[in-house]
Amino acid sequence: MNEKVMNELNKAAELLGMTQDEMNLGLTLFRQWFTGMRRVQQSGNEVKKSSGDSLVKNGFGVIVAIEDVRDFEEYARNQFVAEYMRDKNAAYNAGKFAYAETLENGNYKISQIHENELMERTQNSQGQPYTELPPSTMEIDGTTVIPLDERKVLPWGDANKAYGQPKPAHNYRRVIHFIGEVNEGGIRYWRIMAKDDVAKDWNISEKEFVNLNLIWDTDKGEAYPVKDSLQTAVYNKDMPNPVDTSTVTLSDLIAENMKDKVSPLINLEQYHNSVQQMPQKARIVVTDGNVTNMNMNPSEKTGNRTLRISDINADFNYDTDGEVSTACWVPPHIDVDFGITSHVLVIGKTSQSRNNETGELRPVSINVSGLVVLDKRGNPSTAQDSGETYTGWF
Repeated sequence: MNEKVMNELNKAAELLGMTQDEMNLGLTLFRQWFTGMRRVQQSGNEVKKSSGDSLVKNGFGVIVAIEDVRDFEEYARNQFVAEYMRDKNAAYNAGKFAYAETLENGNYKISQIHENELMERTQNSQGQPYTELPPSTMEIDGTTVIPLDERKVLPWGDANKAYGQPKPAHNYRRVIHFIGEVNEGGIRYWRIMAKDDVAKDWNISEKEFVNLNLIWDTDKGEAYPVKDSLQTAVYNKDMPNPVDTSTVTLSDLIAENMKDKVSPLINLEQYHNSVQQMPQKARIVVTDGNVTNMNMNPSEKTGNRTLRISDINADFNYDTDGEVSTACWVPPHIDVDFGITSHVLVIGKTSQSRNNETGELRPVSINVSGLVVLDKRGNPSTAQDSGETYTGWF
């Protein structure tokens, strides 16, 4: 980069109160736009200006954390089974499920309570016989039941069109954390709220600059994938003329754009308590520490590995034997290619369980969704941790 350009970037950064990394990323975004426009021009097509009418727009940036996919229907089914086992008649009368009975001809008879009335039918509203059952059908103690949506009104006040209808077999949700820019709106932090198959099949990697076609809500700081968002995503490195992002430091980018989520380890419990009233999707924390212990044997239940990190600058009391490190549960999609004493930055959600015997709260732990190695030391170790069990936020 020549001296004139560097001076202009430094001056702009000073006036806008931005870091050098943000200005460097802004320059790469401009180059990305120029490269795309130049390719269109060279192809002989007209360079068209965006009308701004399309809901789907391109964003350029980097994914810094990917949360595990959650199937909320799986949780709901488990709750339903427990309720059914406690009092199936009450659940049936409340319209929470329907019975499915097999007829002699192989079709089905459906019985349910709807609006406090018993409804029994062998045909749907189009007069077609029930030859198949919905995917959410369950077998409980030899009885075929269909979980139903019993909500008349949705949480935001609208009437529920699915009221009394079979619930879906799955309701996948996943939150992805992204830093980038859309339509020259400035570099910022975004939550990508993926659902259904996009959430289940999410395959776009962390820490790779990428172009994403999503619906972006600037007011909420959220983005919503469409059906082909995974297919249309293009990594910067796979572009015909990739943008040079070598001057961008990922850790600085995270610290600058997620500064309200940064907490030192020594204040982690205080931070955990301060975010409990926030929506689950917003309870994200960014912290760093030195790896003091690691268990690379995956949990049979979750596949997580365990890291323990500590703030080497924190005060240490040699007269006590209390735990001074923080447990970090690391999911399978995060590569652990470093060893003990490495310095790492972690992004995740805090959780805190209670000791069933004493009733005391255990130290706060972190369910990791993103990790950046700040100083790599050695290689992964299979040393055992203290044996604390991963509990998750459910």
